[in-house]
Amino acid sequence: MIKHKNRTYKSPDECQLSNSWKPFKKALVIVWWLTGFHAAFGQAESARNWLSTEFTKGVDFNHIEAWRQQKRSETLGKIAALPDSIKSTLLKQGEQANSYVWPALPATLYLDYKFTGTRTNYEQLQGERRRKLAQLAIAELIEGKGRFIPQIVNGLWLVMEESTWVAPAHIVVQKAGSGLPDPAEGYIDLNAGRTAVSLAMIYDLLGPELDEYSKVINRRIVSELERRIFQPYMQYNHFWWMGFKGNSVNNWNAWVNTNCMQTALLVMKNPDTLHRFTEKILRSTDHFINQYPLDGGCDEGPSYWNEAGGKLIRMLSLLNSASKGQLDWKYKTLIHDMGSYIYKMQIADQYMVNFADATALSTPNFESVYQYGTFFDDPALKQFAAFQFKQNQYKIPSGDLTDFVAAVNIYAELMATKALAPYPAVSLFKDLQVLTMRSNAGNTKGMFVAIKGGNNAESHNHNDIGNFIIYMDGKPAIIDVGVGTYTSKTFSKQRYELWNLQSQWHNCPQINGQQQQDGKSFAAKDFLYSHKGDHESLQLDLAPAYPKAAMVNNWTRKLDFYPEKEVLTLTESYQLKAYHQPSALTFMTAEPVVESKGALTFGDSGLAMEYDPAQFQLKIETRVIDDDRLKKSWGEKVYRVQLMLKSKSLKDQLALRFYKKK
Repeated sequence: MIKHKNRTYKSPDECQLSNSWKPFKKALVIVWWLTGFHAAFGQAESARNWLSTEFTKGVDFNHIEAWRQQKRSETLGKIAALPDSIKSTLLKQGEQANSYVWPALPATLYLDYKFTGTRTNYEQLQGERRRKLAQLAIAELIEGKGRFIPQIVNGLWLVMEESTWVAPAHIVVQKAGSGLPDPAEGYIDLNAGRTAVSLAMIYDLLGPELDEYSKVINRRIVSELERRIFQPYMQYNHFWWMGFKGNSVNNWNAWVNTNCMQTALLVMKNPDTLHRFTEKILRSTDHFINQYPLDGGCDEGPSYWNEAGGKLIRMLSLLNSASKGQLDWKYKTLIHDMGSYIYKMQIADQYMVNFADATALSTPNFESVYQYGTFFDDPALKQFAAFQFKQNQYKIPSGDLTDFVAAVNIYAELMATKALAPYPAVSLFKDLQVLTMRSNAGNTKGMFVAIKGGNNAESHNHNDIGNFIIYMDGKPAIIDVGVGTYTSKTFSKQRYELWNLQSQWHNCPQINGQQQQDGKSFAAKDFLYSHKGDHESLQLDLAPAYPKAAMVNNWTRKLDFYPEKEVLTLTESYQLKAYHQPSALTFMTAEPVVESKGALTFGDSGLAMEYDPAQFQLKIETRVIDDDRLKKSWGEKVYRVQLMLKSKSLKDQLALRFYKKK
């Protein structure tokens, strides 16, 4: 059910939107697609409101300047204590950035998105400016001789001279729509939030050095943050990611709110203003937590966890510290489970379960993982953070100043923590409808299986109900291809024209020649898990995920996983209303497939599959990969294996067996 709430707000910034909201409605629909969350208003909220409720107990920010001085002193001390080898590497990066020629960001480049649908040309140069600025600031914090200050000021000045910090793909919410930004209309997006907190961190850590070089630069930073962040945040409620209109939100909410909150904690002078700002931030962030499944699962996938749950813990940790423990949410199991989710989705090393727009190869932010471990006193999360730090070859992030500071502050603790990935045997997310299973708990040997149910209106959704993946000894065999480089089409009404978002390019059936359809009503039914002695079993009905043209009453997919035997059986039981076209089972792989007498082997993965040639006609296709993002995961090509059903029967049961090749 779609649920709208009529609210009476206590302060002017909470009031119901006036007629000024109306011009934004059309643009808001567009931005929901742009963010991959076109299911807005499709998810009812549970009114937990934990953050704002805790805040009503009363928080005193009169000591905020003393807190800043303490944190600044701690950070500078920990930077000084870094090993010389790390400091040397970071200094070299700063020295290279010190001779960097700052690129122009002309209007024509910003307009690329409007006229060609390309978002990377502008965003890459904008991001490069910010990375170089971060590297310069880090080098100055290490050396402390003023050598990098002039170039830092150059970078700051250029960033503050940008007409907008909002990305071209996100400016569509303005009344003028896609195109150049209207300076009369304020908006805050992901890029603006990231830029703001970077400037605030430089202001906080290098303020005296900047002031000695120019008496204007610090005042300009504060002025720009006030104009671009603080004023629009307090003035408006219609930014979709705030959630104040009863709509669904996604990682944007946690990401933008955390960056805005950290910016305020570092810069805002007036304790009362900071109190009001924090109160609104927490009311907005409550919408993010209220909509989260109780099992702590992230429907956007592990790649987006860094910006969802990973950013949330940064906010909560900062507020816990800045309020001297007055704000504390350690007793909230759901928030703890948001952190544990990330290690439950790890397959092996850098391979993560990549449903939705997640990528197959990703490394969770070890800083965020460790913050969860610290916040909830969870050794497994702390050890997993140390494992990810080791995976990252013990490199301190240098492209983002806030990530650098977060890493520096836990560096010594990480190095003293055992690096260990939990690799749980079974992880069930019954609300998210995701199940992962592996042959051997605690290591990557043997077979790993993950399957999803859910609905086809999830954030960053692919039409993939019933999709499952198989890895052997930590290497991919049956895969989820994932998402390619983002363009204007990725988050538009043409989203499902992209081949790799369609169910026919996932490990899903085609029923009566029909693919799955997008929308919240196209969902799994009866997602049922059970443990049965020597095996794990999951079944779900896929029929509701298909359009009426599929003419299907039910299509029950059942997976039985035998961990000790390293065997997975797949059983498909179906009943059709009528027969129109052959149905088919699809399996995607990046390994060359060899067929021999009813058995398929998937390259060097170690996986084989048995099928009955009397029931199926085999078809194997090669798909050349022309997208750089996909190439990083799978190389130059992937393969689609299709088993076309020969029978025209309206009711049948089919069985396949996946096993480790001897």
